[in-house]
Amino acid sequence: MERKLFYDQEFEILSFQVDLEGRAHLSALMNYLQDAARGHSIREGFSVFDLFAKGVTWVVSRYHVVINRYPRLGEKIQVKTWASGKHGYYALRDFKAHDAEQKTILTATSSWMIIELENRRPVKVENLFPDALVLTERALNDDFPTLPIVENLDHRATFRVLFEDLDYNRHVNNVVYSRWAVEGMPQEVLFSERPEELEINYRSEAFWGDEIEVITQKPAGPNGVWIQQIYNLATGKEVARLRSRWKNYGRAKD
Repeated sequence: MERKLFYDQEFEILSFQVDLEGRAHLSALMNYLQDAARGHSIREGFSVFDLFAKGVTWVVSRYHVVINRYPRLGEKIQVKTWASGKHGYYALRDFKAHDAEQKTILTATSSWMIIELENRRPVKVENLFPDALVLTERALNDDFPTLPIVENLDHRATFRVLFEDLDYNRHVNNVVYSRWAVEGMPQEVLFSERPEELEINYRSEAFWGDEIEVITQKPAGPNGVWIQQIYNLATGKEVARLRSRWKNYGRAKD
């Protein structure tokens, strides 16, 4: 029997996952990707729970998401995910999401590492991640170059890591960083536009009670990119670096 390399999961957009116009939050879409990845890893026996038994765990290193549109409350979408490569310390995972008419909602690619639980050192994925699971098809072609830093500070915001921000690894869940990025934008952008493309480089862990600062640089011109960095104010460490494009999707229709 041929092994199925794709994993598909359906999600319904629920009332607590939408914004003031009834569209799914970016963090909701990111959570769908994470849950599809979880389901696939459980099916194939390389989930966080399986790795914990070996003294290691998964952590995400990079994300690149392109959103065609934001689905509405009550819609059902289908998320497809697959392992798309492995290189040294990094395993790649890609995603596509479609609506009921098979129109693309989003595409995404991501890079993951396996680290030792005791000392947080990375482990080569070749030692734990079988070749038979890899399908070398990419949803987005991205070799994850270094993201730029903020050179001109235009906006800043601070947040506190909450208990519900933590995941099974006891650090801030990767989806929370996308929420901080959105909440760290100026008010006039938040109430008129939404991210159409987001790249995140996760650089260090954050934990319960940490005070987080998001600094933001505006685009140099129309259709330009927003640059953000997220810092842990207690340690001074940079915890994430982000680049995004935003656009006005128009008012949602009932």
